Amino acid sequence: MKKNVLLLLSVLMFVLCSCSTSDNITGDVSLSKVSHSDCENHHSSSTRAEGFDPSSCQLRLTYNRADETISGEYLNYTLCCDYTDAGINIEQDGNGTLVLNPWNDSKGLVNCICHLNIYFSLRNVTMDTFHLILNRRTVIVIDKDGTQHQETWTDYNGIVSFKDKNVVTINL
Repeated sequence: MKKNVLLLLSVLMFVLCSCSTSDNITGDVSLSKVSHSDCENHHSSSTRAEGFDPSSCQLRLTYNRADETISGEYLNYTLCCDYTDAGINIEQDGNGTLVLNPWNDSKGLVNCICHLNIYFSLRNVTMDTFHLILNRRTVIVIDKDGTQHQETWTDYNGIVSFKDKNVVTINL
């Protein structure tokens, strides 16, 4: 009986210690104030926009500890210029990872692309360090021999920390 109690206490202690060092969001984060800029840098999808630097695509996050919010800017999001709307969705994995996925409504029937900025706010961000995934998409890949397999791609998959500063910029 003593061994079972000691084992149970050891397991409980391990679980408590594991949770306290986690870099995962523990509460429900919500999304609000989603908007976007106008389409900039129109150009044919076969040519590069004059003056546009593809390395200028960024995610800029500003943390406000006082009200537990993050103001976000997805800068130079690329989409087809026949879009009617664009924004960003949020989800939390079962393990607390925060996933941000940009979206746009476009038929893709024209041969031009443009870039816009997506603005958003995240509320109830109680942790200053967490795991973030940006633009996660899963695709079916068909190999040369005809076999298929699934792959998941992301633009960013890592830890975001506001411990030393309140603005984090991720180059995409």
